[in-house]
Amino acid sequence: MWQVKEVFRNSGRRYTSPVNINPREDGGSTGVPISNVVDQQEYTSMRGKSPQECLSLLNVMPLEVMDYILAFAPSSILFQVRGVCKVFSTFISRRTFLQARAELRPFECPLSPLSFIVEKGKWQVVGLNYQAHLMEDQKVWEKLPPFTFASPDPDLFKGFLVAGHGGLICAEVGNSDGPDKLVLYNPLTMKTLLLPSLIAPRHPVALSLHVTRSTKRDTYIPSFRVIAVGSAANGTERLSRKTEVYDSAEGKWKVAGDVPGADFSINEYQTGVFCESLNLLLCVGFMIDGRKGILAFDVVQCRWRENWVCPLHELPADNEAPTFVHFSIAVLVECSGVIYLFSEHERNKKVSHCIDRLDLDSAGGYTWTRKVTRERQRNQALLVYPEFTCVPLKDHKLCIFNTIERSGVVYDMQDDPIDPSKYEALPAPPALGNKTLFHSLNPITYAFEPSFVVDLPEN
Repeated sequence: MWQVKEVFRNSGRRYTSPVNINPREDGGSTGVPISNVVDQQEYTSMRGKSPQECLSLLNVMPLEVMDYILAFAPSSILFQVRGVCKVFSTFISRRTFLQARAELRPFECPLSPLSFIVEKGKWQVVGLNYQAHLMEDQKVWEKLPPFTFASPDPDLFKGFLVAGHGGLICAEVGNSDGPDKLVLYNPLTMKTLLLPSLIAPRHPVALSLHVTRSTKRDTYIPSFRVIAVGSAANGTERLSRKTEVYDSAEGKWKVAGDVPGADFSINEYQTGVFCESLNLLLCVGFMIDGRKGILAFDVVQCRWRENWVCPLHELPADNEAPTFVHFSIAVLVECSGVIYLFSEHERNKKVSHCIDRLDLDSAGGYTWTRKVTRERQRNQALLVYPEFTCVPLKDHKLCIFNTIERSGVVYDMQDDPIDPSKYEALPAPPALGNKTLFHSLNPITYAFEPSFVVDLPEN
């Protein structure tokens, strides 16, 4: 009979008592809940061993014990464990492992900022584990397992529209001269769900993903909503205002109200931001009066707010020189429940990055507050793809991120006032080597939290 320890946690104290587990022929055991079983001695004995030595331990260890041992492993180890051998890959795909991991950590470390790379024809995402950086961990940039549903052309500078939320990634990976192809993917479980084709076939210009979670039979089942907006291709004026919503509960697309205003009111690739308090998806576009501003989609009523007016923040011009806003670089970002607008301004041949806070009320009112004005050291940024963007980190911290050099400066948005000369620098990312930097069509302005426990339905 196996001799292991039952672990109790009570008010932060740890108690152990012997528990006997009867082994089955398949290497499992009976009669003891997974959440009550872990052998700290076995956990310690796995450290520093080769894959072959670990496999020999797996041959004699109850499966439930191994599930819980792996559930305690750091996320960086689990990110890599699939590549060791099929046995390890099978273990972290088991429902009992996912259940044990869910009890300990429903989500892994948030990663931001994100970069996409192509290595040996495989598409992968690399992100900063800012929490590990704060703990002075040496391994602060994490690489997730490669995507299995698409291989980008390494000769292209950018491609694909990519949204991420709640442990899932939604990407539009169809060829520009072919039909749309929207895919949901969990990078850790490597499960893929191909969504049905859009009712109005097109390649959307804005893509939003929002995930909520429920529990069924000890398994986390995501409920998700995908919103596909417009089209940016020439000759698709009649499609440029179309909006469709996919609800996982219904399993099909539903036509929503058209974007108000003129054709191509939303003409920049983006994911928008979701305002939880008002149930609104906010996007940057042209308002009905032709000015650039914020457009609002009511996800409950499934329609755009026709009379919504929220122009972008522009400081009053003086007699010296007008200020030009490079609207193609203006993006919304949410951080710790607060919504910000990042933009690039030019005045007297000087270019500055600006971060403005947006406060909304239920009556439709809005207030802009200028938080940061940081002068660039060079000329105007790239317009074919934003050289700079803004991403959330942790606890009200925003990073102005250089997507080409993969460097950035971090500001605490709770500081008042914010001194633009006082900032925290991002740790240097690993060298690209033989990898190719690849960009999505949309600027990545969100943090991504990988999850082993967010499951997808079968196609």
